[in-house]
Amino acid sequence: MVLWRASVIKLSVSQAARKLGVSRAHIQTQINLGKLQTHEGYVTTDSIRLAYPKISLYSEQDKYIQKMQQIKSDAMFKAGVADLTKQENEEKLINIVTALKSKLYKEELRNEHYVMVFEELYSRLNIFEKCCHTQDKESLHKLQYWIKIQSNLN
Repeated sequence: MVLWRASVIKLSVSQAARKLGVSRAHIQTQINLGKLQTHEGYVTTDSIRLAYPKISLYSEQDKYIQKMQQIKSDAMFKAGVADLTKQENEEKLINIVTALKSKLYKEELRNEHYVMVFEELYSRLNIFEKCCHTQDKESLHKLQYWIKIQSNLN
């Protein structure tokens, strides 16, 4: 009893003759002699390989199709890898942007603190100016001017 695999390729008598480069009558004779096996009226590629071991069943067109399928398969694999890489890169960028936003927020808070310190210092120097001696006022004015410039106060 012969068990047929699901992957057996079946060819019509005409297709088998074209693949082998012989006539239909020759194929039919081989079938009648029992050299070629048929299944449901078709010649199987396995029986052709057994009967004609030196003949390749693959034409240039078959090789081209097989090559194109391999290229497509490789491209699909690479596209999957590229998508995965893109997703990983996007996640890394999101993490970097999140960390930078956090640092920026901290720096903005620190900047606000320093602005308040400069404003408070300027205000205290104004109070100090009212009660300092005349000989110290020139140095005090220079310091106030410098603070005003540094803090961008108007």
